[in-house]
Amino acid sequence: MKQVHGVCLLAVAVLVISVAACGCIAYIFNPGPSADYPEVGPYEDDGRLATSSLTFPFQGRSVSVSVTVPQGLYEAASDADKRAVLLGEWEEDDDWTTGYYLSYLTDPQMDSVYAATADALRAGVPDTAENSDEYIEFLTVYVQSLAYNTSPDETGPKFPVETVIEKAGDCDDKSVLLAGLLSREDYNVSLFYFPDDSHMAVGVATDEPGYRDSGYLFIETTNVSLIGIPTEIFENGASLTSDLFVIPVGNGTMGYGKADETRRIDRAAAEARVRTEEEKVSLVTMEENLVLKNTELNKENATLLHLKNSGDISGYNAAVSGYNLHVADYNEALEEYRACYAAYLADVEFVNYVATHLYDRPGLSEAVTAWEREAA
Repeated sequence: MKQVHGVCLLAVAVLVISVAACGCIAYIFNPGPSADYPEVGPYEDDGRLATSSLTFPFQGRSVSVSVTVPQGLYEAASDADKRAVLLGEWEEDDDWTTGYYLSYLTDPQMDSVYAATADALRAGVPDTAENSDEYIEFLTVYVQSLAYNTSPDETGPKFPVETVIEKAGDCDDKSVLLAGLLSREDYNVSLFYFPDDSHMAVGVATDEPGYRDSGYLFIETTNVSLIGIPTEIFENGASLTSDLFVIPVGNGTMGYGKADETRRIDRAAAEARVRTEEEKVSLVTMEENLVLKNTELNKENATLLHLKNSGDISGYNAAVSGYNLHVADYNEALEEYRACYAAYLADVEFVNYVATHLYDRPGLSEAVTAWEREAA
């Protein structure tokens, strides 16, 4: 997410007008702070087109979508002033960020972008029912599949048309796009803003307390992930520690109903990761024990050969029974090691499968059931 947003402060003078006819004084003044936020505004449609094509996995298929918009609209959005101009006397605690982010998301020029993107996505997977849990997953995976990048030179978010055409953006760019798409489809969504962490995500309504009792489930947009699973640790090792600032978006009524399932998947993957660590420790111990047992068996075997070659048959026969017991003990330890190693491989395979199939919630749910059955 971009660290700095351009803000320009303008003082607005108070205008006092005397109205003699009514024998009183009327004050015409700015009732409070206001702002001019970024907007695309009119543009010249000269017939040129801008198209972005993206192929991404969803459930058990590969989806290819192409979104086309007027080139003039894309250029107008790219060239727009991304600063907020704050008018009047703004206090330190006054909220200008809500209007700032919503100006990108609700700009009237973006309506055609949302429509074109939704039409392209419907064409990509025509059998995904609109206004369903799978449909919100589909729209989410599309936005998550856009490349993540950020430019330190930019001082504001991108308009959704920029993110779509460039097929890339950072956390606020992609969150603004996803929230715009979902709100247009009548989902009750919000932007999750973490000011001190310079991060933004999306919230979707739920019938439970939700993330930090917000009433919304967490949707990470910077990478492909399950809805309702908050980001714990980012790739750079950072985590979300700042206060959550919720910015409601639109008047949608629908929420997401598969959070219990996504949490089950996430818990199973976490349990499998813990098991793999425990199994690695056990395997190291078992390997060390097997090496010791094998060393002792080699010594006993050498002794048996010496007794046999020296003609000490009675001594040889007396030592064989003990050696056979130790061989049986070694084989039993070896079988235990092999069983532990097989369980370790199964857990590793499951963890890797979950990590690489977060675009397929139904498929992961089946994988969890199979893993739990094998682990029982």
